[in-house]
This record gives sequence, structure tokens and C-alpha cells, in this order.
Amino acid sequence: MTSPPRPPDPSPALVPGEVRGYRRFRLTEDGLCPPVHLDAGPWRGPVERARCAVDEEHVPPQWGCGCGLYGWYHPSHTGLGTGWGNVTAVVAARGRVILGDSGFRAAAARVVAVSLPPGTGPRRRRHWEQVLAERHPGVSVHRSRRQMVRRHPPEDLSGLGIDVRPSAAVRYRWTALALWLCGVLAVCSVAVLPRGVLVRMGPGEWLAVLACFVAWQVALGWLVCRASPPPAGATREEPPWADGGGEGPR
Repeated sequence: MTSPPRPPDPSPALVPGEVRGYRRFRLTEDGLCPPVHLDAGPWRGPVERARCAVDEEHVPPQWGCGCGLYGWYHPSHTGLGTGWGNVTAVVAARGRVILGDSGFRAAAARVVAVSLPPGTGPRRRRHWEQVLAERHPGVSVHRSRRQMVRRHPPEDLSGLGIDVRPSAAVRYRWTALALWLCGVLAVCSVAVLPRGVLVRMGPGEWLAVLACFVAWQVALGWLVCRASPPPAGATREEPPWADGGGEGPR
């Protein structure tokens, strides 16, 4: 039996400077909006400050609450889908920052760079570049996430006791694809079997085929869920947090 988690230190260590991270945004005509609490609007000004939607009395981020501006240490944790925002951005967190195993929650942050959605044409790209220049001046715009990460690589946080690692979601994604292809090939192989083989199959053999099909579906669904994690990360001392909950607009 594991021992209960220790309570957090009420006097956190203060480190000067900023912590670089990666997160998702929804790119709209009004600018960069967080993927949750859309009614709060986009980030404004050179530095965005967190506000808590649950308790306005405390200053985010706080232990035991989900408030704060989130970010991941490694860009692979942001995922590739559009369910949590259609663009990936580099952010620099400052002020009080609660560090987790794969990400952080901060009192304030600023957007450093943005990668446009894949497949953005020249005309649409110029439009978004103009929107970002007006709404978020000073933010560099990149045509691809790979180019952006090359210019803004993950930071080495080993001095803070954090090992920055890529997300395992990529491996789950490729495993799910391989499992799906195996299932498709198995279904297609039934069409080339002699009809007499299928007629001679007894109830037990058909039940085994059904069980294999159900197991394939369950395994594929589990892999897809693992390959598409929500925007959340676990800190060492508290439950998983998301970009919402107590955070309010961000």
C-alpha cells in the first residue's frame, strides 16, 4: 500500500525568469482564444493574467484548485487534433508557477510564437498573420509546428528536478493505426475463405470470432483515448488539472 501524498510546501521556491511551455488555442478573428471558457474571450495585452472562476478571493494558481494558465513542457503533449484548439503556441510563464510532471499552471503568461493550422493556403495565411499582428503584436508566426519548435525548443528543466519527456500519445497513435489495419485485413480475409469453411464452423468457433472482434474494438478504443489526451496534466501534489475548472477564462 502506498503512503498518502504529502501536503504541498506552503512556501514555494522562487526562481527568477520565465518557463517556456506549449499549449493549444482557437484562432479566431478576435485573436487567440483558450479552448475552454470561450465566453471569456481571447488573451489580451502583452501579458495575460489568470483569474479564478470558482473563488475570486485567492490569487491563481492555488493548490487544490484548477486555476492558472496552463502549459506543457514538451510540444508533443499538445496533440495533433483540433478538439482542443486549431493552433499550437509557445508561451512564456511568469510569476507564481506550480510545476507538475508534464506541465505547469502559472499566474501570468505571454504568447511567444504561433504555428498556423496545417494546410493553410497563402491567402488565408496572410489573413491570419494580419489578425495576429493586430491582436498579438510581437508574436512570431510560423507556417508549421515543426518550424516553430525548431526555433523555440523545449527548455532543459533538470535544474528544477523536472525531466522533460515527449508524450507517449504518439506511440499509442501508431499502435492504434497498426491494430486497425490488422482488423481490416482480418475482415477482408474472410471474403477470400472458401464458403465451405464458414459453413462448417460451429457455435463455439463463431463465439471465439465474436470475442476477438469485441476485444479488437475495446483495445482500439482504449488506444484512441490514450492517443488523444485532453488538455490536462498531473502535478506531483494534487489531482489532475485542466485548462478550466477553477481557472475561469483560461
